[in-house]
Amino acid sequence: MIFNRNKSAIDNLYYRELRKNPSLQGKLVLRLTISPAGRVTAIELVSSDLGLPALERKLIQRIKMINFGAKPVETLTTTLPITFFPA
Repeated sequence: MIFNRNKSAIDNLYYRELRKNPSLQGKLVLRLTISPAGRVTAIELVSSDLGLPALERKLIQRIKMINFGAKPVETLTTTLPITFFPA
C-alpha cells in the first residue's frame, strides 16, 4: 500500500527515460530491508532487464526515500519486483 502511494514518483523516473528510448521496458528486482521505524536500511539490485545503470541508480535512490511507517515488528527483508512497460 505504501509503495503504491509512491509509485508515481518511481514511474516519473521511468517515463523520463522512456522519452529518450520509446521501447524501454523491463523488470527490476530489488531486495529491501525495512526497519521497525519504517525506513529502508538496505537495498540491493537483484536483477534488471532495463540495461540502464543510471536509471537503476535513480530508482534505487528514490525507493530508499520511502518511509513505510513505524510498526512494532522485526526488521523485514523482502524482494520487490517492479515491471516497467511503455504506456
